[in-house]
Amino acid sequence: MHYRIGLIGLGTGRLVRPPFMSLAIIGLTLVVFFFSALGGEEAAGGAEPNRAPTFTLPNLQGQPVSLGEQKGKVVLLNFWATWCKDCVSEMPELEKLYQRFRSQGLSLLAIALDKEGQPAVEAFLKNEHLSLSYPILLDPAGLVPRSYRLSWVPVTIVIGRDGTIIETVLGARPWGSEEVMNSFEQVLNTRGND
Repeated sequence: MHYRIGLIGLGTGRLVRPPFMSLAIIGLTLVVFFFSALGGEEAAGGAEPNRAPTFTLPNLQGQPVSLGEQKGKVVLLNFWATWCKDCVSEMPELEKLYQRFRSQGLSLLAIALDKEGQPAVEAFLKNEHLSLSYPILLDPAGLVPRSYRLSWVPVTIVIGRDGTIIETVLGARPWGSEEVMNSFEQVLNTRGND
């Protein structure tokens, strides 16, 4: 079955997902609705709706990297793990997208969720012969995906220049395809996400 990439309607804050997940999503939506109606939003951190939760994580060199440092850029947060085959397959595609648009204000932060942390991620990159120019951040405790209410990988979140979530994409995508490249060109040139 072929799924649409879903980056056509960027700016709508919509979630891109395969159709068989609709019933589960409807159920979760009802739970979230009732949770919010009971004041759960403050309990969940009080973040504004659609505002990307901030975080700081170490990169592979041990230096802290903060989402707040990316202010004014369109940011892709890619949640992945070394054991996830779909994650591995999309890494070269993400590299193509990043190479094409990083000089135009695209930032890509790949958050590795392996519990073994830095040794596992470095060994994986070496074994897979992956040479990636975008930063890889380490979150072995899985704190950041919890703040975004995520429970699987790969997931990529597109954040606008103003810090709001534009789109959440579940599963691997052909990020280096012309269709996606054209969509990102539009996003990067749109003043509405400033």
